[in-house]
Amino acid sequence: MCPSMDERVPCTDRELARSWQGVLGRLELELNPHNFAAWLRGTRAVRMEERLVVVEAASEMACSWLNQRMKVVVERAAAQVFGPEVGVEFVAAGTVAPAPTAAAGPATRPAPGRGPILGKLNCAYTFDEYQPAEGNRLALQSCLSLVEEMDLRISPVVIFGAPGMGKTHLLHALACRAAEQGRSVACLSAEEFANRFLGAMREHRAAEFQGALRSVDLLVIDDLQQIAGKRATQDELVHTMDAVCNGGGHVVVASEKHPFELDLPERLSSRLAAGIVTRVEPFRMAERRAFLERVARRLRASLPGWATDRIAGCEVPSVRVLLGAIHAAVALERNGMLEPARLDVELARVALAEASNGMIGERELLERIARRYQVTVDEIAGRSRRGPVAEARAVAVAALQERGRSLSQLGSLFGQRDKSTISGLAERGRELVAGDEGLRTIVA
Repeated sequence: MCPSMDERVPCTDRELARSWQGVLGRLELELNPHNFAAWLRGTRAVRMEERLVVVEAASEMACSWLNQRMKVVVERAAAQVFGPEVGVEFVAAGTVAPAPTAAAGPATRPAPGRGPILGKLNCAYTFDEYQPAEGNRLALQSCLSLVEEMDLRISPVVIFGAPGMGKTHLLHALACRAAEQGRSVACLSAEEFANRFLGAMREHRAAEFQGALRSVDLLVIDDLQQIAGKRATQDELVHTMDAVCNGGGHVVVASEKHPFELDLPERLSSRLAAGIVTRVEPFRMAERRAFLERVARRLRASLPGWATDRIAGCEVPSVRVLLGAIHAAVALERNGMLEPARLDVELARVALAEASNGMIGERELLERIARRYQVTVDEIAGRSRRGPVAEARAVAVAALQERGRSLSQLGSLFGQRDKSTISGLAERGRELVAGDEGLRTIVA
């Protein structure tokens, strides 16, 4: 006979499972279908401790939500099955230790595990793999201060800069480190935040959405520019940031532009500007070389000195473009095809194809110029001196200089030519455009 305060308390695992299914049956009738499916379906009672039912849920985030937001409802349903004054505690699957035997002594509390996560994290992005540089030092230190024992912790942290500068890497490294420390983390792009919020509003789940987001220890939002002009989402982000910060948590945001340059309401932009706002800048030459050597070691590749010098000398617009250039060089080397002219073409192709939105426009511009002269973009970027190629190259240099490209950047893009050569090409290109109405239409 089982000792208990109420005859309905189950004694065996089978009775416990059957009783919990009875609780779920009541909750399925009481809750809306989405809430039940999202949080309770698939939960499993694993132990009865005195008057406490220990139940496994799918994740730490689900446990946090159920224990904080639905405890009253669940325990009310449980009382109808297990008897009065019964409690329910949700734990993540796999974290419950076996019940102690009489000889085992008192059970010990398991070590704290990974904190609950809302969103998807790429923990291949780590602080160890992040390349420190002059242009990203403040961003890196501001993030590290939130997960290390430092005297100064300022929030929110806003990191802005062109695409491909490593902002997402830094955000995911921070979120993964915080989760490893047992903190609850929400890591979403601004578009994901907007979609989840609007979906919750449509399905009358606003309280559920707000409860999950506003209770986290760390809120990470990437690509803030994606919610420019979306007033309802911006208002919700303001309230979410306030709740997280007022609860002792921290907020980190990344954007392609400074908050003041986005279409944000003053109440949001002022909150963001009240923390640390820092821009990430492209690597300098020595930093490009250090990054190249780090990537080459990871790939177990050995590039000749001349190739290293050529890549490090390219004033590429982002870390992503630099990585593409390194990958191109390694691929050529491993296939026995690495030589200066071919590498120059690959470097130009990568820089023009992999850059930001503005660079995509430049790629399209070069393709239009190439079609006009019946040549290829690779020929324009290469070393050929054939008449049509040389003219197309001159027009391309002039057009890109008009768009703000510096002489050194253009030299990197067009076969590692020096500034004086590029200046001469630009002058020749302007003459060609001035004398050809069709060309003026193409480069306009």
